[in-house]
Amino acid sequence: MKLGMVLEGGGMRGMYTAGVLDFLMEKDFYPDGIIGVSAGACHGCSYASKQRGRSYRINTKYCRDWRYMSFRSLLLTGDYFGADFAYHRIPDELEPFDYETYEACRQQMPIYVAVTNVETGKAEYPRLWDMHRDVEWVRASASMPAMARIVEMDGKKYLDGGVADSIPLRFMRKHGFDKNIVVLTQVAGYRKEANSMMPIIDLKYGRKYPELVKAMASRHLRYNKTLDKIEELEQAGEIFVLRPSVKIPISRIEKDLDTINNIYQLGYQDAERNYEAMCLYSGR
Repeated sequence: MKLGMVLEGGGMRGMYTAGVLDFLMEKDFYPDGIIGVSAGACHGCSYASKQRGRSYRINTKYCRDWRYMSFRSLLLTGDYFGADFAYHRIPDELEPFDYETYEACRQQMPIYVAVTNVETGKAEYPRLWDMHRDVEWVRASASMPAMARIVEMDGKKYLDGGVADSIPLRFMRKHGFDKNIVVLTQVAGYRKEANSMMPIIDLKYGRKYPELVKAMASRHLRYNKTLDKIEELEQAGEIFVLRPSVKIPISRIEKDLDTINNIYQLGYQDAERNYEAMCLYSGR
């Protein structure tokens, strides 16, 4: 049986996932394949490059740097999370990404991200190969509508993978991953509400990308349906779920260092507390 791992996004809520993955790196615990969405894709890449603490360092060091995340960046570049700074200067200069280790790891552990095709409104799941190029897939996966420019790859246009498929468990099960560890960034019982920003989304994208607008309008319905399925599979013992054990209010664009540290520590502690059960489930 193949063990998969599904990493939900959520902007800075994803620091919970960073804590989980840092603990798993300490234990040298790796699945047979990973898929990440948005922030989950970013943290999944640092996990695959085996750089414990990298995600934590980046987000605590640069969260108040306007080049990394700010409305100033949105105004000047079109991206709230500065594309050049976050996806090129940081990995190539400031917090070097270990491309060599990643290359060796992805040979044995395929890594996918979920993106949303803005013309069809459907999810696509590219596999990451060469991170010098494919970091643009990661950027696309994390590009929130109205907060980022559309990313063009291979002649197509993409935005945030969470629009079409926030928790791509179905993809992993369909592709032969019989067991899956699902890392969520919301507490048990959470359900998403309809997007209050739809008038703005419709104004910005409605004329040119109507399928994207439709996907955004119905996102909460698909998301909640997926959560219902996850609860069913979890109760049946078919998947293993890690989610925040307590609710820590945190914004998708959080800049408070104490809050970021608290959600990171919660992820680490929840992974540590559930590690034996996870090993028993996975047979590792």
